Amino acid sequence: MHFLLLQAFLLIFFSELGDKTFFIAALLAARNSAPVVFIGTFGALAAMTIISVVLGRTFHYVDEILPFRFGETDLPIDDIAAVLLLVYFGVSTLLDATSSDSLKQKMNKGSHISFVRVNLIVMYSLNQAELAVSKFSGNGAGILAAASTVISTFLLVFVAEWGDKSFFSTIALAAASSPLGVIGGALAGHGVATLLAVLGGSLLGTFLSEKAIAYTGGVLFLVFAAVTLVEIVT
Repeated sequence: MHFLLLQAFLLIFFSELGDKTFFIAALLAARNSAPVVFIGTFGALAAMTIISVVLGRTFHYVDEILPFRFGETDLPIDDIAAVLLLVYFGVSTLLDATSSDSLKQKMNKGSHISFVRVNLIVMYSLNQAELAVSKFSGNGAGILAAASTVISTFLLVFVAEWGDKSFFSTIALAAASSPLGVIGGALAGHGVATLLAVLGGSLLGTFLSEKAIAYTGGVLFLVFAAVTLVEIVT
């Protein structure tokens, strides 16, 4: 159970660092009450975690009711699917990190205009997220305004997180492991990542580069895929 908690925590934490949800929370916290933004963001991530675990366990129970046989051997399709998902996300994360290195090298060779253009696109996207919250949260004071901000932040993050990497990672873990351990570890990972975002996502960049985070996350996906595969064999 302790290893499962750590596994879920590390996967979700490194999946969320630098993700769009991370930057949305950081931007909103800069213009709104940090505790209110944290409640709305973490609430959305917690709801998404529970949905992911339910989907993962459903897949697990379907596999038990309708087992897949290869000759005389029952194959744990839920565990195999979990391994494949973890491998996919591990490889894709490492490839993204590598491609980002190539992009930075091209930019450093003279495509400064492209770099500025990318930054403008990112800032525009984040500004649109901020405007979406401001539009529905209102400018009033007190409990009503705070509740409105929580709800609008919740909806924004929930939509942004749907179908994200951490969403499918949680499904994969829940399909092959204890749901309570996955929920506990995932919520802890989401909580710490969201807290970092709210307190100041920009400060994290002074300690950890985007490339380091991507490589660490990719390696963790592959390591835990190998661990799950070993559990299947044994």
